[in-house]
Amino acid sequence: MKKIGWKSRHGWEVVLFLITFLGVTHGEAWGEDWKLGAQSKDGTIYYYDAARVTRMSEGVLKFWGKAVLSPEAVKKFAKIDRKFANLHHVTSFIEMNCTERKRRSLWIIFYDKNGIAIDNVDKAPDESSWEMILQGSAQEDLLNTLCK
Repeated sequence: MKKIGWKSRHGWEVVLFLITFLGVTHGEAWGEDWKLGAQSKDGTIYYYDAARVTRMSEGVLKFWGKAVLSPEAVKKFAKIDRKFANLHHVTSFIEMNCTERKRRSLWIIFYDKNGIAIDNVDKAPDESSWEMILQGSAQEDLLNTLCK
């Protein structure tokens, strides 16, 4: 049986995967700069990571967002699936078109009260995945903050 040591090619791949995985799934340890973005009518609070906002092209940006869910929002998720009964917050990798006032989530990760990932959704970007940002919504507040 061949040992996989730190110097082997596969050993380094495992280490790089773990570093990447831990950075994505438990990012608070990696120095994010969460700023308050908005609050919805149900009490859900939205943050954006100011350290990782990337301007892609004229009027388009990508960023990590976090929604700390209100008890009302958690109940709605739990009705969809019981695994969300202890849901606390959701992080999303979001693309926002400031000019056209649209957004789409590219990756969504659901966390419980202990910060452990419950589920994730990796969405393939296509034209049908864009959602209009509604006037007067928390998402519009976030758009106004980020698209200055």
